[in-house]
Amino acid sequence: MPENGWASWLAAGLLLLALLVPGHAHADIYKCVKGGSVAYQESPCEGSNVQATHIEDHASDHFVGCFAAVDRQYAHYYEVRANGAGTYQLLDERNPLGSGSVLKQATPEELAAVGSGLHIKITGGLSRYSAPTRTVAYTSRIGNRYVTSTTPVAQPISAYSLYGIYTGKDAGGQPVILLYSGGGLPQIITRSACPTL
Repeated sequence: MPENGWASWLAAGLLLLALLVPGHAHADIYKCVKGGSVAYQESPCEGSNVQATHIEDHASDHFVGCFAAVDRQYAHYYEVRANGAGTYQLLDERNPLGSGSVLKQATPEELAAVGSGLHIKITGGLSRYSAPTRTVAYTSRIGNRYVTSTTPVAQPISAYSLYGIYTGKDAGGQPVILLYSGGGLPQIITRSACPTL
């Protein structure tokens, strides 16, 4: 019987240890600006003349940074910035004065729609943020009073709402990052250093 007491203490200790280990690992992302050059890295910025920004959103922080789409002979750059409150900004180097597109973490339905449309497995992504604006008003009777209520209408998934950046695996099982602009074919993009403008 002494062994049974020892085993229960061991089991309790292992359970306590398992509760102390975080459920998922994540790395902080730092945006470092030095001499006009932008770099995103997992360690704090070094140097005395460096502007640093610590990005807190861990759910989709692997999308923050710069990406390049190679079209024939030149590269086209995109930058994803974390705005906070779960939104991101997608900036296009071809339109440096534009405000970019606001993105949010893609829902499972949006990931499934992109994956089924492209016939590949999509594992994560950021899609266009659109605030729900449509509502339906209806009147109901409660006793001798009529009450008018409104209910938001669920937005259907469309090519417009699927605009964004997605990660997945191609037909060969290789990881791929896609820029999907809704309709047509997505561009394959790769993580890149940010260009200096």
